[in-house]
Amino acid sequence: MRTRNDSGIGMLILAILLVGMVLVPTVNAQEENSQSVTAEEAFKHANTRMVRFIATDTEKFGSWKGASIDPKPLELYDINGQKLYYQFSVHENNKTIGKIDVGANKTLGQPIQVIEFNPIPFNMTEVMEKSIETAKNKYPTGEIESTKMVVYSYPKIGAMTVVKNKTTGDEYRIFIDAYTLNVVPDEPATETKPGVCSIYEQITENEIDKNLIE
Repeated sequence: MRTRNDSGIGMLILAILLVGMVLVPTVNAQEENSQSVTAEEAFKHANTRMVRFIATDTEKFGSWKGASIDPKPLELYDINGQKLYYQFSVHENNKTIGKIDVGANKTLGQPIQVIEFNPIPFNMTEVMEKSIETAKNKYPTGEIESTKMVVYSYPKIGAMTVVKNKTTGDEYRIFIDAYTLNVVPDEPATETKPGVCSIYEQITENEIDKNLIE
């Protein structure tokens, strides 16, 4: 486990660093597989871990005592289209005081991937509508295939709209950041320029074996 503060937001990142250079074939984005985790299973993981965290680390999680988890998560996808995280909101007195991301696939490793304190809110509907609008403006003759909330460059999230050219069959992706509503270029991210990258495509075969054990 590792801890990291991001722009003053109390975010506890529990994900394993994905630094593998050997790529593995991606799973069909539209199919569930034997390593998939259901939303119900993810909810149980989130509840169990929250209770444990509160009991063992009162300094960090003492403020969550008495809070509850919304059983209906936001589903976050990888940019390859495969389901990535279930994001559960932690509520107290009708206020969101935290978020818990649970891995949607066992190949990611430990169930709890991200815990965030006092998260900055964003309007999911607005983000997705902006993504669709941008896609229609850029590809007016294209057909909208899908629009999903994605982790486009860990841990950044946004909306991804896939547009298909009816004539050639080519597909294009439009990314909109959830917080800034800015268009994110569909190209690899660098140290100086924003971009996108797939978490699943960065996991090596050796890492998958270790993650399944976890």
